[in-house]
Amino acid sequence: MCGVLRVATFVVAWLASVPPGRVQAQAQVPARAQAPAQSHALPKPPAATTPDSARRARIVRVARDIIRTARFAALITQSGTATASSARTIDPAPPDSAMMIRFVTNPKSRKVREIARDARVTLYYFDARGMRYATLHGVAREVRDPARKAALWYAEWTPFYPLRERGAALYEMVPRRLEVVSEADSVVGDPVTWGVPGVGFRAAKY
Repeated sequence: MCGVLRVATFVVAWLASVPPGRVQAQAQVPARAQAPAQSHALPKPPAATTPDSARRARIVRVARDIIRTARFAALITQSGTATASSARTIDPAPPDSAMMIRFVTNPKSRKVREIARDARVTLYYFDARGMRYATLHGVAREVRDPARKAALWYAEWTPFYPLRERGAALYEMVPRRLEVVSEADSVVGDPVTWGVPGVGFRAAKY
């Protein structure tokens, strides 16, 4: 007990000898610097695949496989006569990343005159073994620039067109609509109307 009284007496004496301002300064405890607030926001998830985009991707993928398997296509042009259209088998190049398809023909052929009059064309591919088909509707435009013509040339055409510059008319078919039927790939028509599954493409400027 005596020890406690001696300690209390010492503290009271020390406080009496220290200037008031110093006691107040020592009594204040500096506030801890606040750390910058951390963001707890979650990163944005990648864009989800919508049913429409998945359906479109599937139709295009199946169409590419049909085109690769069939290789040859029927080119249908507008004849401008009472028969309404003309069709013939051609050997087009494979489609590019935008589904544009190139084909070549004799510059003196009927199809050249018909395309000059009406550029709307249709390419029809049929895979007989798989019992499936792909139809591309679009607009044909002739490639006249020699450098671009050489760049787009398909090697399979060379034996039939030795005079590439003067004896071959090269066209690009810009797609407007693609239609596909393939039961094996679950791309089938409407059970009531038999409407064909298809996708559209943006119209290109000429």
